Amino acid sequence: RAVFFYPHLRAALHRLPMHFRKRYMENKAFRRPAVHMKPFSEEHPDQPFVRHSDGRVYPSRHFDLPPQIFYPAESQRCLWANEGIVYGFRQRKKESPIHPRFWRPHLYRIPFHSELLNRWMYIIVSHRALTLIEQAGSLDQYILASSDGELNSRLGTHLKRDMLLALARLPPDSELRQRYAKYAVPPEEAEWIGLSLAEACKKQLKLESDAKKQAAAVPKKIELMRRLREPQNSAEAPVA
Repeated sequence: RAVFFYPHLRAALHRLPMHFRKRYMENKAFRRPAVHMKPFSEEHPDQPFVRHSDGRVYPSRHFDLPPQIFYPAESQRCLWANEGIVYGFRQRKKESPIHPRFWRPHLYRIPFHSELLNRWMYIIVSHRALTLIEQAGSLDQYILASSDGELNSRLGTHLKRDMLLALARLPPDSELRQRYAKYAVPPEEAEWIGLSLAEACKKQLKLESDAKKQAAAVPKKIELMRRLREPQNSAEAPVA
């Protein structure tokens, strides 16, 4: 929202790199999966409606409506793997009153080692995230193989950016570089991963400001001589 409030940030939207705009739109269009919900259509694919004894057709009692999931701000500093807090109601017995209740994921504080970053770190993960990390084989494999929408975490995207930058700095003949070669991206593209829209606009404005300062640092005499040589060189060029 802050991007659309300031005119100078709105103008920078059209000058953002294409790879960032593509990644941002893919993240916005990502449909979060029903993590622990089993769709009714898998068990009863041919029963979206039921026929009553009077011969009329009514909608089935089961609908593929996912529960309302709440992602707190603390989840952005952890790895929850699209698990969240579910709000609903609970009734212990048929005659007992209905009470509101929250269901939260089981969280664990576990140390992980990153080969690309070459350091240990304590990360709070959910049970599903821990399972996916074990299936991937390592934290690096899980972070690099998952999209930004699948991670759904600022911590995860920042780790991905640091890992990709570390991967780009490795020598080409490195064994670690060859192992993660399919995830390698140019450093200019990796620097934009994990940035919000407002952060990306500010980064674009800073890059443009630095380019103007660098151009202004060139002495005017050298710049004038360069401009005077350009038409002379173009005039001396042979005509095909």
